[in-house]
Amino acid sequence: MTGISHLISKRAKSRVSSHFANAPSDQPPKGFKPHEKPLLLSYGTPNDGFFPIDSIDVNLVEFPFEHQVKFNNSMENLSLNEQKKNSIHIERHSTKPNLLDLSRGLQYANVEGHKPLIEFTEDFIKRTHPPAYDNWSSILTTGASDGLNKACDALFDPGDVVLVEEFTFTPFLRFSQNAGAIAVPVKIDLSNDSNGIDFDYLENLLKNWDTSKLPKPKALYTIATGQNPTGFTQTLEFRKKIYKLATDYDFIIIEDDPYGYLTLPKYQPPKKNQFDLKDHLTLDDYLKNHLTPSYLEIDDIGRVIRVETFSKLFAPGLRLGFIIAENSIVKVIKNYGETVNRGASGLAQTVVNNVIRDKLGGVDGWLEWVLKMRATYSHRKDLLLHTIYESEAYKKGLVDVIDPKAGMFVTFKIEFLQNDPNIVAKMKELLWKVISYGVSVVPGHNMTVDQSFSTERSNFFRLCYAPANNDFEIVESGKRLTDAVLEFYENGEKF
Repeated sequence: MTGISHLISKRAKSRVSSHFANAPSDQPPKGFKPHEKPLLLSYGTPNDGFFPIDSIDVNLVEFPFEHQVKFNNSMENLSLNEQKKNSIHIERHSTKPNLLDLSRGLQYANVEGHKPLIEFTEDFIKRTHPPAYDNWSSILTTGASDGLNKACDALFDPGDVVLVEEFTFTPFLRFSQNAGAIAVPVKIDLSNDSNGIDFDYLENLLKNWDTSKLPKPKALYTIATGQNPTGFTQTLEFRKKIYKLATDYDFIIIEDDPYGYLTLPKYQPPKKNQFDLKDHLTLDDYLKNHLTPSYLEIDDIGRVIRVETFSKLFAPGLRLGFIIAENSIVKVIKNYGETVNRGASGLAQTVVNNVIRDKLGGVDGWLEWVLKMRATYSHRKDLLLHTIYESEAYKKGLVDVIDPKAGMFVTFKIEFLQNDPNIVAKMKELLWKVISYGVSVVPGHNMTVDQSFSTERSNFFRLCYAPANNDFEIVESGKRLTDAVLEFYENGEKF
C-alpha cells in the first residue's frame, strides 16, 4: 500500500515542534529520575486564581427559534425553574474528566485542542463517518477557513496544482494561492439531479493532462454535500468513482463539509408551523438512510483530509472546527498551528464541549440537536421553493430551481439567459433589478475559479434560506426575487 507522505509540502515537512520552556531534548544523565510532584517555575501560565471569571451559566434552547415562541407566549408566564431547567453551570474547578472547567478552559492548551473535545470529535466521526483505516486523528481549528488554510499549507509547495469545482467557496482560492498553488477549475454539471462535478470532464482532464505546462494535480478540493454555491450532493457511488481517480492519479481529496449533516428530503408543500417537529427522523434512520457517507468511509490509506466546523450547527462566532486526517498530515498541521495561531479559543472549546457533554448527552445528544436543525432547514427550504414554484416567473418557464439534498443553498437558474452570449453582463444588470426590489442574492459568476471558464454556466443566483428571521421573510424574499426577474424579462432583459 502506497503512503501519502510524498504529497506533504516541503515547507510543512521542514517544521519541527519545540518550546523554549520544554525540558532538554537530549538524553538525561545516567541515574536521572523525574520528580513525582514537579513544580512550575518555567511556563508563563498564570494560575487560575488570577482569572477574573469564577463560573459561567449557559442557558440553552430545546429547538431552533425557541426564543420566538417564548417571546410570543410572554416570558412572564415562565417560572424561574422553567427558565433554568435547560442551563449548564461551568465552574472554576470540576472533578469530571470529560468536562472542561475554567481552570483548564481559560488556560493555555495544546495546539491540537483540549483533550475532552478532541475525544468528542473523534467519537463523533466514528459514529457518523468512520475512516476505513486506523492511523487517523483529529485536530481542532479556529473554524473551517482556518482548517482549509492549514490543509493547503500541509500539501502545497509553490507551483503545485489543486483542482477546484468551478463554482466554489472562493476564500479557498486565497488559501491555496497563499501556499503557492495554482487552482484549475473542474466543470460542474448544472442539470437538476446532478452530482455536481462533471465526472466525464474530470476524467478526461486527468487522462490528457499535459505535464509540460503544469505538474499533475496534487489535490482536489470539493464541497461534496450541499455544495456551495450550487447545493449539489454527491452520491456514495459517485464518490467511489472520484476516489478511484484520486488513487489512479495520486492526489489528495480535501473534503470541506460545513453543511453535510443538514440533509434534506425532497420538496414537499410546507407545513404552516415551522415549529412542528413531530415527524423528524429517528437517529438510527438518519444515520443509516439519510446521512450521505463521507469520502473518509471509502479511504483506506489516508488520502482524504476532512474539514469540519461547528459554525453551521452551533455558532459561527465561536470560530471552532476540526480536521480529520491521517496522522502524518495532522502532525504537520499541528506544527503549522504552533507557528500561526496556537490553536482554538479555550473558552469556545469549553462552551461547546460542556454543552454537548453535560447537557445534550454526548455524541447521540448532539446528533439529536442536528436533527432538529435539519427539520427547521427542511421547512425553510420547502417554503422558499414553494414561493418560487407559485410565482408567475416560474410558471412561465423563465426560472428554475435545484432542490438541494443538503445544506442551506438553492440554485436559482435564469432560464431565458441560458446560452446568451452576454450572460455575465445581463446577470449583473438583473442583480441591480433584484436589489431594487429589496432582496440580496449571490450571482454565480462571483463564485468562480475562472470567470471566463464558467461564463456559459453562470446564469444563476445562489439563494440562502439560513439568515431570515422568520417564515414571512422567506416568503417575501422569494416573491420579491421572482417579481424582479419577471419585470426584467418584460423590460426586454434590461433594468
